Amino acid sequence: MLVDLRRGRSYASVLCLLAVVNTGCLQPDDFDVRSVAIADFRSLGDAETTVGVDISLHNPNGYAVDIVDSRLGLWLAGDSVGVLQFQPNEHIGRKTSADVRLNAVLDSRAFSDVLSKKWFSFLVQGAPVRVEGWVRGKAWGVQRTLQIRHEQTIQVMN
Repeated sequence: MLVDLRRGRSYASVLCLLAVVNTGCLQPDDFDVRSVAIADFRSLGDAETTVGVDISLHNPNGYAVDIVDSRLGLWLAGDSVGVLQFQPNEHIGRKTSADVRLNAVLDSRAFSDVLSKKWFSFLVQGAPVRVEGWVRGKAWGVQRTLQIRHEQTIQVMN
């Protein structure tokens, strides 16, 4: 009889935990982008250019996150100009900021075409940038893939 009560309580605990997880109460808050900087040019070519990008992210959640994998597209003024990918095994602590590395592979021709057509408007109004795709992260042993869509106008001159 005592064993049945303990087993019943453990089943109830598991069901309560599953209910909390499935109702979205543990839905992660969006990370804040604090700063973005070009760290280095790895290769410069006619077909593609590879750039290292350092990005400072703030994790507002009460748990640390390890980035497992990612695939993000990069658009400039509505035109696809490349892809971004987080370095594997980046770690962002709970309720803190961390600098993480992104690898950007730019389509050199597409990027230069957009710049040549819209350089003056970028100088005056800023460059509209969109990043869209997915990031797979892990926290507390649970792995989850999140869809990302971020739009921002980057001011070239202040």
